[in-house]
Amino acid sequence: MKSFNLSMLFFVVLAFAKAYTVQAQQDFTGIAHYQSKMTMKQSEDSTQMAKLEPAMREMIEEAMKKAGEAEFTLKFNRTESLYEKVKKLAAPKKPVNGMSMTIEMSGNGDTYGTTYKDLTAQTFLREDNIQGKEFLVTDKIEKLDWKVTGETKMIGKYTAMKATYTFPKEEKEESEEESTSLLNMVDDKEHVVTAWFTMDIPISNGPGIYQGLPGLILELNEGEITILCNKIEMNPEDFEIKKPRKGKEISTEKFNKLRDKKAKEMRERFKSGSGGVFIETH
Repeated sequence: MKSFNLSMLFFVVLAFAKAYTVQAQQDFTGIAHYQSKMTMKQSEDSTQMAKLEPAMREMIEEAMKKAGEAEFTLKFNRTESLYEKVKKLAAPKKPVNGMSMTIEMSGNGDTYGTTYKDLTAQTFLREDNIQGKEFLVTDKIEKLDWKVTGETKMIGKYTAMKATYTFPKEEKEESEEESTSLLNMVDDKEHVVTAWFTMDIPISNGPGIYQGLPGLILELNEGEITILCNKIEMNPEDFEIKKPRKGKEISTEKFNKLRDKKAKEMRERFKSGSGGVFIETH
């Protein structure tokens, strides 16, 4: 198995080097169009969901499903990219017992925030927010130790190869009360990301901050979220990449600490009965 992995890695590197050499003398730009969807998988007895009224449970599940459905574009050239959500008019909400709910999917380095990447400097800028306050997260791109499996499939007209990355598991200290709250509707499992990339477009890039493979990522599976590329425009007219500028600049570490602090404060208010239904998504 180890010998197979080494042979596959050599093949990938060789193929990428060949493809890059062919296009080394010509610059190119492109726009990749992605769609995302969410598939909720949860244990019947692991959360408080089963204790809710059926109407409330249905409203929460529908809101989370809608939060995961979105369209994105990735504008890219050899050295930089801009990934952002396609803005659409909000659909009218259907109230349940006089209430409605909206859940916003936000960053934490994933695939939802508007993200600019400088591949030469290996840095990124990501627009994000904490309880309505805007931040511009600025930091180095984390190097991901991708494992190329050798498995392939067709995505549209492109041959895509599978790669996986497992995030180091974070240790969390939670009280018994917190571990059974609505904030933990999705089981805390090993965080594995699966990417399908194509060397037909030899650029090390993809949705959100994901990159580091010898080709454009066409499909990304992150937990319950799947993001799939359904269209690629090469060398489009009126092409421009603008860096995001909204929000107070902050590092990833400081942003995460502030987000966790505010989430803890919100949980305390929720437990004290001074607020309504609170759901935190990252």
